[in-house]
Amino acid sequence: MSPSVQVEGLSKNFGKFTALESVSFEIDKPGCYAILGPNGAGKTTLFRILTTLIYPDSGRILMNGKDIFRNKEEALKEMGSLVSVPEPPDFMTVREFIQFAAKLRGREADVESLNARLDLPNLNSKCGKLSKGQKRRTFLAAVIAQDPQILILDEPTDGLDPIEIYKVKSVIREIKQNKTILYSSHILSEVIDMCDYVFIMNKGKIIYKGSVTNLERIFRPTSVKVEFEYQINPGILKELLAGMVTRVQEDGDRRFEIFYDGDSETRKKILRKLVETYDVRSFYDSSSSLENAFVRVLGVFGGRS
Repeated sequence: MSPSVQVEGLSKNFGKFTALESVSFEIDKPGCYAILGPNGAGKTTLFRILTTLIYPDSGRILMNGKDIFRNKEEALKEMGSLVSVPEPPDFMTVREFIQFAAKLRGREADVESLNARLDLPNLNSKCGKLSKGQKRRTFLAAVIAQDPQILILDEPTDGLDPIEIYKVKSVIREIKQNKTILYSSHILSEVIDMCDYVFIMNKGKIIYKGSVTNLERIFRPTSVKVEFEYQINPGILKELLAGMVTRVQEDGDRRFEIFYDGDSETRKKILRKLVETYDVRSFYDSSSSLENAFVRVLGVFGGRS
């Protein structure tokens, strides 16, 4: 039976501030499900409730059909989490902590395999001596060692360097094949790279639910940047690409930004025409900042007042 998570009418207030307002969603098959949104959207509050660190004012959560508040022990047996800023005990070694975490769930940890997959720090190092990134990878290894059906991961790559992020992402892609992962992030590129489905939150509400494929369509690039080997006359370049582009803008010496409709076939035609006519040094998609990307998606789905 596939792992399942059912959230019904979840609300949470902190004084006069509404952190969550009637949040509902259902997951009934394995995969990586992103909770995406700007800071203050309610992601961390949702994850803290999902892991029973705090309780909602109303609503309920079922994991594999069991209410996590009324039947906490049974419901959370198959759930592992990395939420907020958890740290392994200072006095334990990396190996000891991973083995200890696994035994709590009646499992035997394959520490060597986890070490190879996550490039862990020295297994005999005391956890208290580790850097922030090393502690985070060690804690993630401990969660995976418990072999839960459902993983709740709140920004697991926060504080990691690029190589560490690559390792973590590789493991997540591997385990999502037969497990359910709820993955919180504000980094759009990370979500698109790893996740299958997206819930976008803003102001305590889920304002969009959809596949990553649909999300990619929303954020598809609508301009490319090109650099030539020598100076190009802007007017002649515009004439060459007439009918394919909406605007051509100079972007420095021998560089231009070319705007088009975002269609992949149009992009191919532009590249083909440029390469046939000029010596092209580089050609790549422009990318908006994450802040601009969030403004776009929040505007599309009515999340801004």
